[in-house]
Amino acid sequence: MCGRTACTLAPDEVCKACSSRTLDSKGNKQYRAAAWRDHPGNHNYSPRQNVAPTSFTPVMLSERHVRGVKRQSEGEEVPSKYVIQPMMWGLIPPFYKGPSATGHGFKTNNCRVEDIEEKKSYKPSLLKGQRCVILCDGFYEWQSTKGEKEKQPYFIYAPQPEGVEIWNRDTWDKPDVWSEEEGWKGPRLLKMAGLFSSWTSSEGEEVMSYTVVTMESGKKFGELHHRVPAILETDQEVEDWLDHSRLGYKEALANLKNDTEITWHPVSKNVNNSRNQEGDLMSPTSLDQKPKETASSKLMASWLSKAPPKQSGIKKEPTTPDSIKKESQAANVKKEVKPSPLAKWLKKGHKNEKE
Repeated sequence: MCGRTACTLAPDEVCKACSSRTLDSKGNKQYRAAAWRDHPGNHNYSPRQNVAPTSFTPVMLSERHVRGVKRQSEGEEVPSKYVIQPMMWGLIPPFYKGPSATGHGFKTNNCRVEDIEEKKSYKPSLLKGQRCVILCDGFYEWQSTKGEKEKQPYFIYAPQPEGVEIWNRDTWDKPDVWSEEEGWKGPRLLKMAGLFSSWTSSEGEEVMSYTVVTMESGKKFGELHHRVPAILETDQEVEDWLDHSRLGYKEALANLKNDTEITWHPVSKNVNNSRNQEGDLMSPTSLDQKPKETASSKLMASWLSKAPPKQSGIKKEPTTPDSIKKESQAANVKKEVKPSPLAKWLKKGHKNEKE
């Protein structure tokens, strides 16, 4: 936990959803979208509703870690308090020296707050102040408190503005969803505390990666799962986590809470397969409702229907000396094979040639 998220907003929408209130040159209050920075190389962010580790997703960090960034909405280089850029989910250990970013073999998509200071995979990032905020629509979790073999998936997200359904774009994607005067009126993103690192492969490829900080669940979320991401609810909590120059890591870790205002609803079990991107995976579903068939599930059902029948239910006669003798005699008896019309014609033609 957490092992699957949803990130469906485009880069410019993510920046606007993370806008901050500032003063213009005349002293008037206005909202300004966060700055966006592309990841080096060809590692781009692609909005999806079913995101698994090793994917590149939007991450917010302090501008002190990145200089000379461009605002997504304006295309001009300006100083920014926060920067958003895609990073790979699953922190690459700093001691790993291989050629592939995913070849280290460690499970680093989550880091436990209880031993974060001891793990050599995370401690360097902690000491360097490489703290970040993972941005997403929400995350998926499979209920683990009922002990069922086939666990029910749920979608967990932040409380939304009135009239906004984060899984239904039609409820908020309107011309006035953003303005410098009123800010962002669309869905409220979930913000999770994390650590990041910059790694260079043995072949010179630079990859930025992150891990999500998790902790024991509070009373409310504990009904669903025993672990929960460290969620940052307010702008002040985000600032405290990202401002490593003002707040040391011990104090920042102590400020994290496990009992925050989040909500959730059951979703289709089609989300179980991380390859599934079809349908409304984030939408609420009835617990009695069967999952809708997707192209992949139809293909699997077709394959299963063509599978050979099991032989365990077929009774076999016991082997005796008489049965062995009968089988041997039957094998030596040549079956009478009727010649085909073509064989008869060829035979007749051969006789005519001799005459």
